[in-house]
Amino acid sequence: MKNLFLVLFFSTFVSEDITCITAGIFAKEGKLSLVLAILFTGFGIFIGDLLLYLVGYSFHTYLKQWKRIERWEKKLSSQKIYKQWKSNFVFSILISRFLPGTRLPLYLLSGYFRMPFVNFMITSFIAVTIWTTAFVTLVYLYGKWISSYFFNFSHWWGFISIGLSFYLIFQLFLLILIPEKRSKLFLQCQKFTKLEFWPSYLFYLPLVPYLFYLILKYRGIRYLTTTNPRIFASGIAGESKSEILNLIPNEYVAKSLLLKEGDQKKIQAVTKWMKQKKLDFPIIAKPDKGERGFLVKKIHSISELEQLFQTYTIDWLLQEWMRGPYEVGIFYYRKPDEPHGYIFSITDKVFPKITGDGISTLETLIQNHPRYRFQWESHKKHNQRFLQNIIPKGKTIFIGTIGNHIQGCMFQDGEHLRTSKLEKQLIRIGDKTKGFFFGRFDIRYSQKKELLEGKGFKIIELNGVTSESTNLYDPKFSIRQSYSILFRQWKLIFEIGYKNHSLGIPFTPYQKIFQLIGDHNDYRKKFSLLETNL
Repeated sequence: MKNLFLVLFFSTFVSEDITCITAGIFAKEGKLSLVLAILFTGFGIFIGDLLLYLVGYSFHTYLKQWKRIERWEKKLSSQKIYKQWKSNFVFSILISRFLPGTRLPLYLLSGYFRMPFVNFMITSFIAVTIWTTAFVTLVYLYGKWISSYFFNFSHWWGFISIGLSFYLIFQLFLLILIPEKRSKLFLQCQKFTKLEFWPSYLFYLPLVPYLFYLILKYRGIRYLTTTNPRIFASGIAGESKSEILNLIPNEYVAKSLLLKEGDQKKIQAVTKWMKQKKLDFPIIAKPDKGERGFLVKKIHSISELEQLFQTYTIDWLLQEWMRGPYEVGIFYYRKPDEPHGYIFSITDKVFPKITGDGISTLETLIQNHPRYRFQWESHKKHNQRFLQNIIPKGKTIFIGTIGNHIQGCMFQDGEHLRTSKLEKQLIRIGDKTKGFFFGRFDIRYSQKKELLEGKGFKIIELNGVTSESTNLYDPKFSIRQSYSILFRQWKLIFEIGYKNHSLGIPFTPYQKIFQLIGDHNDYRKKFSLLETNL
């Protein structure tokens, strides 16, 4: 009995719904009485509610130290919706128990804004009692009904069947009841019809058999690590952006400043650098180790920088903001036995912008847009302060200026930008970049005419062996065209790596590769979780 209590109690912290289902089945199977099943589960859920309140309460003092949070709190406190919530606080806590997705933010905010704890505790207790009693009892009765028709099921098979079938029915009921869940499901289904929005595990699945073929053909996988000899492990993971930029002739690189984690006077260093380089805000901040737009921020003030450095204690690379905004991705490669390189592809990066109708808020315009709604979470994060603004009719604004697909940028094939002058200049830069044979230059420019002449641009990043020819994400490309580009670039990786190794470039040891990938994944998980919670 004690073990069952502990299992049900702690399971509520993971999933309340699944725990209620499990408790109901335990009662149906006679492992414990229905009353105890309700009590054990309800107690765990109730304690979890109180803990959420206390977490919000304890974070109040800590978060208020940041001016941005303080401004947000003052702005929210003056809003009509906040005043309505405060006057109907008890009712909101009661009803949230029956509205999935509302409890976590509401309970944390209850603690953060120091709502009356006694009122919260009593209301939560009543709501949990009603909810748990109804839910566990319903599962219990459902299990009895199912067993009367499927009495010949084995113990464990019957246990799983009852739990799974009830869970699916429950989710279907929520889907019918809640319009937001229907919209979200419909949106997810639509994403699968557009290759550029496929989840990574699905997108790269067709590449796996081809990688096995290349590994067998070249009798090894570590040619990945010899493709770019002067980049750490060729750029598989964990490479330093600043060190890679130092390989490129300086006159083509955006003005940059590296701030190490242990630097004590970061703000003073930034102020001095901006003055010396004659720079103004905004500037770009990105982790010195990262990829796919991970934690890339557009910084508008010293206070934002201070908050960034306090939140993320990592090495930061600051760069000048190249106005425009226009950006291209230039994919370059050179075979070691050839005198010069080639431009594999050009990607035109189209930054998201939206036109107002004079009626709708920015939030509504984004959610109704045929493309931007697929990346709602990214656009929401970047435009948090302006979501409720009504955009004047005919006015067009940018809602994203970071050249990364995950952050809302659209990638299109940029062959129309290829001119002989631009191509020669880019090949010249690639050929002069030390120990570099394969990868993508990310370039910012202000005037298209200058770019076509091979002038007026700056390199903001150089990505190594795991970079992609990003034109493959062009929505106009067929699936066959996109995978053709992906397969061709992986063929080149092995060809170049094999040749470099035959010329004496050593492999990176397996132990170092595994450690590198593991450390980098841990690094990303740690800061991704922190960014999500903030």
